[in-house]
Amino acid sequence: MAIEIINKPTINYRTEGFCFFICNAWELLLKAYLINKAKDINAINYKDGSNRTIGLDECVEKVFTSTTDKTKTNISFIRNIRNKSTHLILPEFDFMLAPAFQRCLINYNKFFKKQFPDYNLNEKVIPYVALVNPGDNQDVSSLVLNPANLILFDKLKNEIDTDESLVQTLRLVSTKKESEADIKYTIVKEGGEKAKFINVPKNIEVTHPYTTQEVIKKICETIEITLGPNHGFTSNKFHDICKRKNIKGNQDYCYQFPYSKNNIKKYSDLAIEYISQLYIEENKKK
Repeated sequence: MAIEIINKPTINYRTEGFCFFICNAWELLLKAYLINKAKDINAINYKDGSNRTIGLDECVEKVFTSTTDKTKTNISFIRNIRNKSTHLILPEFDFMLAPAFQRCLINYNKFFKKQFPDYNLNEKVIPYVALVNPGDNQDVSSLVLNPANLILFDKLKNEIDTDESLVQTLRLVSTKKESEADIKYTIVKEGGEKAKFINVPKNIEVTHPYTTQEVIKKICETIEITLGPNHGFTSNKFHDICKRKNIKGNQDYCYQFPYSKNNIKKYSDLAIEYISQLYIEENKKK
């Protein structure tokens, strides 16, 4: 439900809806973990005999005991937004909160698959937050002018800055089928007001930031979200796909430095996305 709501741009209160449902999902998951660990259904009950179960905060403290645990920090951040949403209507913060929301979903899937490997979690659901439109400049400015929102933005910045980098990639695919197109364009070779391809110099360190070892690690992290920790992806599988699909010969995926004596290659985020999806599809066919 959290993923369903956050990815529907025409629905109001996506921020609140996501936080409510993902906090509920975390609470139920952590309770299941505590019961499974203790082998006792009463592990989540208060000791006062009232048959009341502990809440999300107590669950988090019992499971994530380190004060520097990033998963714990992320859950606490999302929980604070949920608590604020209980009493106030929030403006749509989705465009700024998307990285924190995405990290929350990744952490959830990793924890679930590690602790409950026999369950097929979200087998038909893609656990990603789609790109959202922040609205016009006036809307954004009004959010910042509110003193209460400035406090939230400061916490948001700290949450994102102290976490791993989360990259969202927007791909435009050209198609000749007008019914499948979102944008229509025309290419002209000489002058005119219509669209034309423009070659722009690229900063390879930005477009292709990953070494071979780094790209394999990133692919493993991406695959683990869907297939779990026993995904079986190795460096041999990586080189096999590169050979079959000519990854190293496609500059969208791989850049080979022409004057390097050591034949240095760097890979892009697009390579991570393509190889991960290909491996997942091939694995499911098996």
